[in-house]
Amino acid sequence: MSNLNKEIQNVQNPAFGAFIIWNFVRGYYSNNKSLVPFPLLFIVLPVIFREDISELLSSTNKPSGLRTFANKFLSTKVLKNDLVSNIHISASNMKELSLRSIQIALYSSLIALDYEEALAFPFTTTERKQEPKSIVKLGKASEKLGFWCSQLTLHEISQILKVRF
Repeated sequence: MSNLNKEIQNVQNPAFGAFIIWNFVRGYYSNNKSLVPFPLLFIVLPVIFREDISELLSSTNKPSGLRTFANKFLSTKVLKNDLVSNIHISASNMKELSLRSIQIALYSSLIALDYEEALAFPFTTTERKQEPKSIVKLGKASEKLGFWCSQLTLHEISQILKVRF
């Protein structure tokens, strides 16, 4: 295994993915105690694990919303609208990692699933203070993404992020 592949595995691993997904679910749930549609969990890691997308997400104010975030890719400063178009492909490529991350989040009692309705919710919304600062930024970005998604329907999210559920 090459050094690059080892580095990718060190960062993009299911345990860290579980933390990221938990933060997304917490953010979604923080808006009116809404439960997360299960298919939505598969867009989280492709957005957060992509550095350029994650940086733009972190730099977007929480009240701005998902549309403002997506529109940043069209600005002349950034002009990377292909990144949004590739989220669907990345979600497909990261499906196995997302599933393993969801499993770990479930087994670790970070999230729970309503299997009949295919909805996820957090077991706890309390942050742990021992989290290393290096991962807190990605956790906050994931939480913000969850909050934004909670304000929209699956159809609106699919239109904005160019994904299919």
